[in-house]
Amino acid sequence: MLRGGKVPEHDMIYDNRREEPLTTTRQSHDRSERHGMSRRQFLVRAGLSAAFLLGGLSAAEAEDTRIVKVGFIFPEKGPHASEAKSFMAGFQLFFKEAGMDKPPVEIVRKDPGPKDEKALQCLTELMTDKDVRFVVGPLTLKGSEQVVHGVGTANVLFFIVNPEIRLVSGEMCLPLSFRISANTYQCAQPLAGWAVKNVGTRIFITGSDDTPANEEADFFANSFDKAGGTFVDRMMAEASGIKGVLTALSKSDANSVFAAFSGETAGTFFKEYRKFSPPLKQHIIGPGSLMPFPQSSSEIKEIPPGVKTLSCIKNPAELVDRIKKTLKTEVSDVVRAAEGFDLAAVITRAVQSLPAEGSDLTGAIRVIEEMEIQGPRGKIRFDKNHEPILDTFVQEWEFAGPGPKQKILDDLGSCQTPDFGCGRIGFPRRPDSEIQEEEPLFDQNEN
Repeated sequence: MLRGGKVPEHDMIYDNRREEPLTTTRQSHDRSERHGMSRRQFLVRAGLSAAFLLGGLSAAEAEDTRIVKVGFIFPEKGPHASEAKSFMAGFQLFFKEAGMDKPPVEIVRKDPGPKDEKALQCLTELMTDKDVRFVVGPLTLKGSEQVVHGVGTANVLFFIVNPEIRLVSGEMCLPLSFRISANTYQCAQPLAGWAVKNVGTRIFITGSDDTPANEEADFFANSFDKAGGTFVDRMMAEASGIKGVLTALSKSDANSVFAAFSGETAGTFFKEYRKFSPPLKQHIIGPGSLMPFPQSSSEIKEIPPGVKTLSCIKNPAELVDRIKKTLKTEVSDVVRAAEGFDLAAVITRAVQSLPAEGSDLTGAIRVIEEMEIQGPRGKIRFDKNHEPILDTFVQEWEFAGPGPKQKILDDLGSCQTPDFGCGRIGFPRRPDSEIQEEEPLFDQNEN
């Protein structure tokens, strides 16, 4: 538990310590010609002329597009299997909605195990195939660190789907890596200034005691402090400790609480909050994971009214319905589905920049660095450190009627991540004089 005090600048928050079935369809140019079909006829039949309008390519450019392999290191079972399923559904939705029955990519999926214990083995298997030009995943921090180091000398483009900023300390600085997911800074920081103006200047900070939630809490607290607010207490806890968190909240003078919970722990937080006596009256705000759709509709009776969260997906219900209608499948994580859709658009445009022969990725990197796409998360671009630039807004869920309805309270504009160490944008560290004036958040030697 951390109590009060100034919040350090970003470069003082992190160190470099370590922590711990979709079908595969191959549609080849060679096969099409063996069946008496010209390359042009093959592409036309695949519906690429219409499809590439979504990716920003003309029909003429589509005709020169190669079919390449995309390797996914995603689990089939375990705690992250539903995320993987949702991501792959969004990826496939892009091609289906574009009329691409025969997309310009072949999916090669490797199962790293429930906890990514075989992530490096999966990467090795993918690297033995010279046609794999893109690698995606894994979902965990441990697996991501292993794979990003493994692809350091490989000639593939690596898309990171783990949100944790600590990946940046040397790992994300590779020129061949991009992050497609919102990072923990983007999941929390934009909400801070809005909160000071709209829910009060004294806030209680809590969340799960894990790396993602702690990073979100750090970024929110830092920006809340800079915007003129004060956090009166900070207690990070797992489900079993939520009662203690709420007891401390009831004794504080906070007028709002930032809750970086997700999944079942978020459900426990809401349940305990509602039944706490005497009733708690603080405003509740948090990252989108606090009340994700469609999970937000599963336990409506436990969710206090007026919870406000940060998001980058407008109309997630529509995306879920599109997946259900088009792919005949359900998804439990609309954020992952949106990321998968956006990645398909990015790769579709990057494929066109690959040389007809050889393995030079320079053109594809440049195209991704300069591209701007429109997807379920709105306008997507990449900064010079290859982090996404995302539009963010404040949302509230209303539960009157047949199902939850999203209400947009405020559009916060685009969020670009500061430089956390790569050095391609901004300054990775402030001048020494400023660092010396900063008060530490806590004494690491304190018992």
